[in-house]
Formats: sequence, structure tokens, C-alpha cells
Amino acid sequence: MFKRFFSIQCHAWGLSDAGLIRTHNEDYLLINPENNLFLLADGMGGHQAGEVASKMACNTVEKILLHNRDKIEQSPTAEADSDDLPEVDTIIVAIEQTNKLIHNENKKQGLGNAKGMGTTLVGCWYLAEKKMALIFHTGDSRAYSIYKNNLSRITRDHSLLELWKDKSIDGERPTSNVLTKALGPFEAVIPDVSLYPVKKGENILLCSDGLNNMLTDEEILSTVIESKNNLKSAPQHLIDQANQAGGEDNISVILINFS
Repeated sequence: MFKRFFSIQCHAWGLSDAGLIRTHNEDYLLINPENNLFLLADGMGGHQAGEVASKMACNTVEKILLHNRDKIEQSPTAEADSDDLPEVDTIIVAIEQTNKLIHNENKKQGLGNAKGMGTTLVGCWYLAEKKMALIFHTGDSRAYSIYKNNLSRITRDHSLLELWKDKSIDGERPTSNVLTKALGPFEAVIPDVSLYPVKKGENILLCSDGLNNMLTDEEILSTVIESKNNLKSAPQHLIDQANQAGGEDNISVILINFS
């Protein structure tokens, strides 16, 4: 008996919008279809520092990951479902080095811990030969899975609000979504990295909080389902919906389809 193996290809579309309140956009998207690498960052810091940090984060992580890809491909192959995949270590190193780069820029400006520019980062690196995706993030930019008309969150926000919801901290609900992890403000950061087995027909959605703070999970899901015959239009439809709900922040979306 022969077992048939089917390849799973991915296609991605992304858009970013300033929203209706902010005067400029501090988010940044990076879509690299040749290497199946997709990154989204939500900068912070004001006075254009946020957009510098978000762009620096995406471009630096991409550069480090692709620079090390040849070494990875020549290394002994770990099991596809193993946390020992060399790609996992490469992502951790890339984010640590990126954080150090942004943090050092803050130090040059005389800014210490928890000050200066910073950025969230969420990414998806699809390993087609393994039919696995590496999902990684710092901060509160999210990754969702949309499959068979169901939406589930892959990532967990690095924020005081998330800790409060999980009952990891006591007291009243935090009044603002203060981040517990981000690139730049602190000297060291360790990202969350998960090995995710993708399924044919699945979509992975990466977004900044300008989307999920404006739309419920149900609204996000229904908008993507309504765009199923033209998924390329889904990011624009999601941004339009978020702006109709108030557009209080920059809104960025990457939709990755596996087929």
C-alpha cells in the first residue's frame, strides 16, 4: 500500500491603515512569499519612533532568518513535530538580536528601560516541506486560525489585561492594555514560538490590536467567510469594518491561505 502525500501551498495578502483617529501609521507589514515568511509589527513611542521600530523589527528579523536558512537546510533534520527544530532556535536568536538593536537605539538617545521606541511583532514562517508553520510573537499583536467556519486564537497577548483575564494578577481590570513584552523597551525579551501543523483549507490571520479591539471574534470570522470566494479582498473588508466601528488605532492585517 502506498501513502500519498499532498503538498500544501500558501498565499498571503496584507494591508495596513492609519485608522480614523491617529495622524500617522506606526504599523508595518512584511510579506515574503518566496520564503513563506510573514511579519506584522505594531510600533509605539510617538514622534514617528513607533514606525521606525516596527519597520526595523520586520526587516531585521527577515534578514537574520533568511541569512541562516542555508545553514538550517544543511543541518541534520529534526522530527517535524519536534521543538528541537533548528528554525525555532533561529527565530529566538533573530528576535533577541532585533530587540538588542532597537534597545541600543533607545540607549543612544539616553532612554532607559521601559522608555523610548518599541514594537510588537507577530510572525508566521511556513515550512512547506514539513507542512508546519512556526508562529511567534511578542506583545499583543495576534495570530488566529480560521478553519471550517471556526476561529481560534493561536497566540496569547503579552499584556497586563491578559494576565488579569487569566486571573494571574489580582485587583481591578487594567484600565489600559499595558504590555509585558515588546521589542525595544527592555534589555532582554524571549518570544513565544509554537510549532503549528497547518491544514489544507485553513487560513491564518495576523493582526494588530487595531483590528481585534474594534471587532469581535465573531465579526472577524464572518467577514473572512463572506470573502471566501475572493480572499484577496478580506484584509480590506476587515479594515473597513474596523473603521466603521470607530477606527481608534492603526489597523493591520495579513491573511495567509493554505491550499
